[in-house]
Amino acid sequence: MNYVLKVSNDAVLRIIQFYRDYQKESTQPSVVFFAKTEFVSVTVYASNKVMFQGMDAYPEYQMWATLLQMDMVDEKTEKQKAKKQSMSDYYKISIGSDEVGTGDYFGPVTVCAVYVDEDLAKKLYALNIKDSKTLTDEAIIKTVDQLKDQVNYSLLTLHNKRYNELIKRGFNLNKIKAYLHNKAILNLKQKITASPDIIIDQFTEEKLYFRYLADEQKVQKNIIFTTKGESKYASIALASMFARYAFVKHFDQLSEECGYPLVKGAGAKVDELAATILHEKGELFLEDIAKVHFKTTVKAKQLLQEKKHHIN
Repeated sequence: MNYVLKVSNDAVLRIIQFYRDYQKESTQPSVVFFAKTEFVSVTVYASNKVMFQGMDAYPEYQMWATLLQMDMVDEKTEKQKAKKQSMSDYYKISIGSDEVGTGDYFGPVTVCAVYVDEDLAKKLYALNIKDSKTLTDEAIIKTVDQLKDQVNYSLLTLHNKRYNELIKRGFNLNKIKAYLHNKAILNLKQKITASPDIIIDQFTEEKLYFRYLADEQKVQKNIIFTTKGESKYASIALASMFARYAFVKHFDQLSEECGYPLVKGAGAKVDELAATILHEKGELFLEDIAKVHFKTTVKAKQLLQEKKHHIN
C-alpha cells in the first residue's frame, strides 16, 4: 500500500538528506528524488508530494508525519489529531537533561544531557522509548548499551565525598543539581553544531534555578522547564535512562568496594544498614558512600543508641 505526504520545501530537503545514502536513479521526469532501502521506497515528486512504499511504508510515513507535525491522511477526528501532535512533541528535536540518585542515601548523583536529533528520534520511535520511570534497571541497562555509541551526550557523576563537601560548604541539593545540569548542557553543546531547544526536567522554579547559578561564569539561558519530563519528551526520557545507567553501575561498584550490600532509596532497611556501617566503620567511612545530611544518618545514630541501651 502507498502512503503519501504533501510537504513544504524545507521538509523535502530534510527527507532527501535523511535518505541520501539510499538514493537510486529514477527515469520519471516528475520525480526529483528516489531512495530504496531493504524495507521501504521513498519517492519525492516535484509537486512536493512524498510517497512511501514497501514493508515499512506506514511506519516511515507515520514517523515523518509526526516529526513534521502534519495531519495524517487517515486521521478523521480532533482526538486523533491531538494524539499525533502529542507524539510530535514527544520526539521533539532537543537536548534533554535529567538527574538520578538525589533520593538515594547511598551512591552518587548522576546528571546526563542528551541530544536527540532527527536520526536518533527515528531510532527511539522504533524502540518505542517511553517514560523511563516505568522501566526496570535491567531494561534501562539493555537499552543504553544498545544506544550509547550512537548518542551525543554529557554525563556527570558527583561522588559522595565531594557531594558531602559541597553540603558542608552551604550548597543545598537544588543548587548542586542546577550546577550539574548547567555543566552537562554546556559540555554537550561543545560536541554538536546544532542549536536545538533545551529542556530540563524541572526540580525548582526557573528564577531560583538561575539564582543558584549566579556565581557561575557561563550559564546556559533559554531553557524550557517542564515537570514529569520523562513522559513528555524522548530527550528527557533518554537522559534519565543514561543517568540511571551510570548510577546503577556506580552503585554496584560501590557495594563491591565497600564490602556491604548497599540498598537503593531510603527507608527502614537503609536506616539499619547505615547503623551497621556507622558502628563497624565510623562516620568518615560513611561519608565516602552516603549522603550523610539525609535524616537517615540521624535515624542510624538513634538505632545505635537504642542497641547500646538494650545491651546496658
